[in-house]
Amino acid sequence: MNATDSEPERTVEDAAAQGRLLSLTAERPAAGGTFVARHEGRVVFVRGTAPGETVTARLLDDPEQAADARFWRAEAIDVLEAGVDRVPSVWAEAGVDGVGGAEWAHIALPAQRRIASEVMQELLQRAGVTSYPIEDVQVEPATHDMDGLGWRTRVRFAVDADGAVGMRGWRSHEVRSVGENPLAAQAIRDLDLGSWTAPEGVEAIDVVAPSAGPPAVVLIGRELDPASVSIPDSWGDADVAVRTAQGLTPLRGDGTVTERVGERLFTVAATGFWQVHRRAAELLTEVVSGDLAAPRGGSVWDLYGGVGLFAAAAAEQVGQDGSVVSVEGNRRASQLAAENLEDLRQVSTATADVTDWVRARRGGVDVVVLDPPRSGAGAELMELLTKVVRERIVYVSCEPSTLARDLAVAEKAGWGIVDLRVFDLFPHTHHVESVTVLERPLR
Repeated sequence: MNATDSEPERTVEDAAAQGRLLSLTAERPAAGGTFVARHEGRVVFVRGTAPGETVTARLLDDPEQAADARFWRAEAIDVLEAGVDRVPSVWAEAGVDGVGGAEWAHIALPAQRRIASEVMQELLQRAGVTSYPIEDVQVEPATHDMDGLGWRTRVRFAVDADGAVGMRGWRSHEVRSVGENPLAAQAIRDLDLGSWTAPEGVEAIDVVAPSAGPPAVVLIGRELDPASVSIPDSWGDADVAVRTAQGLTPLRGDGTVTERVGERLFTVAATGFWQVHRRAAELLTEVVSGDLAAPRGGSVWDLYGGVGLFAAAAAEQVGQDGSVVSVEGNRRASQLAAENLEDLRQVSTATADVTDWVRARRGGVDVVVLDPPRSGAGAELMELLTKVVRERIVYVSCEPSTLARDLAVAEKAGWGIVDLRVFDLFPHTHHVESVTVLERPLR
């Protein structure tokens, strides 16, 4: 069995011409979607393999220039002894020398979740987290996600100098074909961008398939002239905009999309942040709502609040006599949050750096929910929160390593983890989403 089954045909000789070949046996998983192997005592992080299998791998680092490096990186190009977790890839174009963004497409879905659980547990252990049973941290599938396909509602495509539309390869600037693009939502696949030639000046394309309303296509180019863009008939009723160095110019639509969660609609900038998995916003709202348990008439801060998803849930709990503040650093997202939540008089919004805003507060708050970027909240913000939050912190994270670091800070301040759930909201990749509940110890 080899790693190129059902992938575009490549030979070991082709790969050898691009880098030194090694025979490696994969051991434990590593953060970042690779697996640890060893060559003459040196650690090698290998992409495209699975636990327990032996592969021929192409070294990505120049061994002469990296002779003193602590580790090397490599990509599996041929499987000599397959592991029990290997299956035919769900996305052939994500294989050897293929597009990035689906590094586990060749691993059985249950095994992906087991491996991601092991990585999460190890990161928590290394950070010194002790207040929660590490063995209970297990990755769960999203509701009704049986095969991990068609989930991605936001996709960025790359464009090469000839106007060909695809995606960049792993650790590569080369634009490669996406084929059927099976992780993308059907509305994105229906646009068939891979067969379209982009006009001169287009450098990238963002495509959104929202839960309510038509898809949106944003053509990105620093010097792109919006007047030069002709919308293909094949894009149907998709909204279209052009983003240049001067800003966003809508060609059809107003540059926003509409997302529905329960009975509430949220307006989101077409290039703004929203959860990528088609079921993520609904799932996370349900979990966060249950975890917040905000008191009636109480107070909640929604930090890194985006366009108001969790603030809306918190407002229902505190009622009209309570207060919710959504704090977001992106001005456009904060403006949209104010519009999305204008019917909830107990909600106010603030456009500010989150840490600066919390540092400037006088007095405390009952409950906080925060959903920071991959860089996490950071030690200063976590220390501030452990001092001013009276009851509970609900931490939504998309990066286990920074989450583990921040949880260790909270534990050092005497707080404890009472729940930690992890969800597979990025199937066929190593990424996960988690929701952690921290509580102040009883005095």
